[in-house]
Formats: sequence, structure tokens, C-alpha cells
Amino acid sequence: MIGGWERGRARSLSRRKDPRAPMMTDIPVAAPLDTDFAGRESQTALASVMRVVNPNAFTGGTGFLHSSGKVLTAEHVVRNAGPADLVLITSRGVQIRSKGIHVDSRLDLATIEPAVPLVNLAPLPISVPSTFTIGTMLSTWGYPSGYNGPLPLLTVGHLAGSDTINGIQRYIVNAAFNSGNSGGPLLHLESGTVIGVVASKLAPLPPQIQDVLDQLSQQKFGMQWTRTLPDGTKQPISETQIIVEVLQFLRSQTQLVIGHAVILDDLRSFLANQGLTP
Repeated sequence: MIGGWERGRARSLSRRKDPRAPMMTDIPVAAPLDTDFAGRESQTALASVMRVVNPNAFTGGTGFLHSSGKVLTAEHVVRNAGPADLVLITSRGVQIRSKGIHVDSRLDLATIEPAVPLVNLAPLPISVPSTFTIGTMLSTWGYPSGYNGPLPLLTVGHLAGSDTINGIQRYIVNAAFNSGNSGGPLLHLESGTVIGVVASKLAPLPPQIQDVLDQLSQQKFGMQWTRTLPDGTKQPISETQIIVEVLQFLRSQTQLVIGHAVILDDLRSFLANQGLTP
């Protein structure tokens, strides 16, 4: 008994025995191949996704506009920032200060209230379905570290599974998440709706190595410098501590092409706790 695919292949091979016979084109495939499908959300991303700068922590991340007029991002992107400290930079280069922040450190989610309305921008819709199959194609747009351009960059991957970290469920996505992508929207590729928020990349470090780095960060060996923080205060730093910072930075650049994302149910719960409708 020959299945449909085998029958088609058999017909194709038998006809090709005659070089004058045309090539068969009815071999079934799983889905039509469309090479630019992932990039079709580019205009939506330009109107929704923005860079989030946290001067107090020398860090930055990604955020996206919600229908409430607030900007959604990851909590660790805005950590240690005051209500008016953050700077939002749109894809057109417009810089807007924040005037309020609401965070949930447990879920690693935050909303930022802009000091002025974000005009000429369009919010991203939150997905209604909350269950997705392994292999679902996903994308995110954002500002990975080392990239200073105004337009968000596209990253594409698949839903690979799920994990539980400190009691919180996370999506596992086989996509190249990097520092700076945190807080970006995790988009269902076909519908363009938000199903989660980029939380972290997988860059594992053995516990004994992490312990050594933690111990070294407290040491004052070697030459001493004083650096100026964004708020103007001075901070002494030793040669040993600088080495630790460099090693941690290099670690952050490793890429296993696997990352974690906040799940849709937690995103909806976070918004509901603020009285915001997804």
C-alpha cells in the first residue's frame, strides 16, 4: 500500500524516466514557503516598539506600547529607577521621559507611564488564546546590546517548551534573545498578537564559578579608580571588581539561542492587577 506522498513521488520518478516528460510539481509540503513572512510586522513594530534607557543602572532594554497608553517592559530593565528617571526612545528618535512606574518583580513585568502621550504610535494587541503548541513560530523586535540604531531589530524562533523558574512558568523559545531584548513583545508570527514578554537569555554558569565571581566582586585588590555615576555621585572601584564586570559582560554575550519569556496568563494577570484591559 503506497500512501499519497509515495504515490506522488512514484509518479514523478516514473515520468522522469522519459527526459521529454515535464517535471512533476505536485509533491506535497507541510506549508507554503514564504521567505519574507516574518518581516511583515515591521511597520507595526516601528509604530509600537521602543528603546527603554535606565541611566541609573547603565542599562537599556525594549518596551512596547499597550492600549492603555503605557509601555510594557521587563521589571529588571527598570530596576532601581525612579518614576521620572527612565527615557523612552521611539523608532523615530523621539525621547520621552517617564512619570510613573508600576512593577511586579516576581513576574518580571513593568509598565511605564510616559510624561507625555505617545502620539503617532500604535499599541500591540494582546492575544486572546492562551494555549500554544510546541513549534509555534514566534518573533520579537527589540534593541539588543551593542546595537545603537533607531529601528528595532527582528528576531525569529519557535516555541520550544516551558520551564519553571523560582515557581514561575516561562516559555522556552529557541531564538537569539540578547541583553537589551528584555521587555520586548513575544509575538505570534501569524496573528501579530502579543503572547508574552521577553525575559532573559539562557547563559548558564556553574554555581561554583558564580560563587567565585560573587566573592571577587567584594574584593579591593589591585589599582583603585573612582567612577562617576549618572546622578553625579562617585563610586570607588578596584581592579578586581573591574575584572569581574568584564567577565560578567563576556558571559552575557554567550548565545545558546535559547531564551525565556513571560507567559501570556501572567501578562494578563499583571495588567488586570492594574485595572488595565488587555
